Amino acid sequence: MKIKEIGIDGKDIGTLDVSEKIFNLKPREDIVQQVIDWQQNRMFKKTGHTKSRGEVRGSRKKIVQQKGSGGARHGNITAPIFVGGGIAHGPRHRGKYASKKLNKKIRKLGLMHALSIKASLNQLAVFHQPKISSLKTKHFKDFLKKVNSKSVLFVHHKDAPKEFIRSIKNIPNSKKLDEVGTNVYDLIKYEKVFFTKESFKNIEERLNKQ
Repeated sequence: MKIKEIGIDGKDIGTLDVSEKIFNLKPREDIVQQVIDWQQNRMFKKTGHTKSRGEVRGSRKKIVQQKGSGGARHGNITAPIFVGGGIAHGPRHRGKYASKKLNKKIRKLGLMHALSIKASLNQLAVFHQPKISSLKTKHFKDFLKKVNSKSVLFVHHKDAPKEFIRSIKNIPNSKKLDEVGTNVYDLIKYEKVFFTKESFKNIEERLNKQ
């Protein structure tokens, strides 16, 4: 299978041979959705937190005598049966994340299927890093117009030049991402995905090894 390589002018430069085991899978939307749900749950903290009878304000004095009153036995006014008392069996999530456990094998499969979906829609390409000494944001804004994309994800390698990373930083409806952080959620969220050649090779090698 081949993936297009595109230059800063938006034109095709050539193609790269890629592994069909990664980029030509029959898409499994259920696996992709499972990984996206897992990612989104990890982003948010659980906020529901109720106070127990030991945390609410109120006297700890026994309300009535244990026997002889003719009524039920009670301890103090912080008991859950009284208005203003503690909550029995309520949520206790302060500081916790709404994370679910997900097998590493499923996470890897989700990434491979997300890449296959993008490749099948021709929304995945390798970006040929230009040999321009003074790269500016303007160059990439023009590039987005030429490729006719509403949103773009740039995935760069770890040792990418600072000028290159800086120039893709403030483009509207775009995001830059280190190759290590390549994830299913961002791959699906953005319309088109562009990898630098080095990051593309590294991700392909990493997925083939695991």
